[in-house]
Amino acid sequence: MRGLYIHIPFCKTICSYCDFPKRLADSNLFETYLNRLIEEIKSYKNELNDIISVYIGGGTPNVLPLNLLKRLFDEIKIYLDNSKENTIELNPELVTNELCELLNEYKFNRVSLGIQSFEPDSIKLLNRHHTQNDIMNAFSYLRANNITNINCDLMFGMPNTSLNNVKNDIEYVLSYNPTHISYYSLIIEEHTKLYLDIKNHKIKEPDEDLEADMYSYINSKLKEAGFKHYEVSNYAKDGYESIHNKLYWTCNEYVGVGIGASGYINGVRYSNNLGINSYLKSFIKDSEEISLEDQKKEFMMLGLRMLKGINVEEYVKRFKNAPTIDFPVINDLVSKELLKIENNQIKIPEDKFFLGNIVWREFV
Repeated sequence: MRGLYIHIPFCKTICSYCDFPKRLADSNLFETYLNRLIEEIKSYKNELNDIISVYIGGGTPNVLPLNLLKRLFDEIKIYLDNSKENTIELNPELVTNELCELLNEYKFNRVSLGIQSFEPDSIKLLNRHHTQNDIMNAFSYLRANNITNINCDLMFGMPNTSLNNVKNDIEYVLSYNPTHISYYSLIIEEHTKLYLDIKNHKIKEPDEDLEADMYSYINSKLKEAGFKHYEVSNYAKDGYESIHNKLYWTCNEYVGVGIGASGYINGVRYSNNLGINSYLKSFIKDSEEISLEDQKKEFMMLGLRMLKGINVEEYVKRFKNAPTIDFPVINDLVSKELLKIENNQIKIPEDKFFLGNIVWREFV
């Protein structure tokens, strides 16, 4: 089982928190980039058998004009036709009925809307540009074109926000009845505007205790609303867990194409060049064969992001040894109640998920 990830780096504006590979949209570069992207996809023809998930992310994929999106979709049509899940990330303010018609035509059955917040002050702080009306229209256009598996990306823990802000965001998002919600704690990354504003004391860094209260409230309210908490930041209605993201968390293989994309094929991880000029010359920046020891660490660290945790039998099948032998620290973490072993699963108790970094760093 493999996934295909396609990166579109262009954005109409740059969000204050974002450190993903991106650049301001330049229509003069769209076709040049797309030509190179298609070359890279074709170079992986032999590795793209048995693709079960296609994911187009960014950046902002729907900043591209429809004719160029259609050209990309034509190139990957064979994979879109045969995969179980086809996802594209969209900014709500750029969603049109014509775009949704195109997505339906090419069998996209999942959309991830980059909302982050419904609160005007938070939207402004993050340098987002959608309105409530944009979100409402996006949902309407998608559902009118039979795209009903809709994820909403949200954030909590932004500077100058309170628990009431989270309560309002949850009330709004539930009113749209999405099938999936990704609710991330804001991480202040270096080389972002938000980081510089905090460093220069223009805004205050988020309060950790308040963030913990927000996380607890989010878990409680979304479970009440019928969402299953299946990964530290992800919630799904029954049957709507993300196939693509679970490939990452279960250490399965994936092909990544585009600026800054990474892939994992036949035990080798690679990452692509970040700059468009360097990418036009050579796709891959570096690659490395992942040692058995590192494969074990990644299997534990990523698997423990999921609520169900690590299946002991699956670990033994892959690595021919018991996880508690390879990682004696598991027993220490169990004694501290940061891990528990139950029904042949090693997992973080849900009420300790906000302390997950303490556990994950033991497997780095």
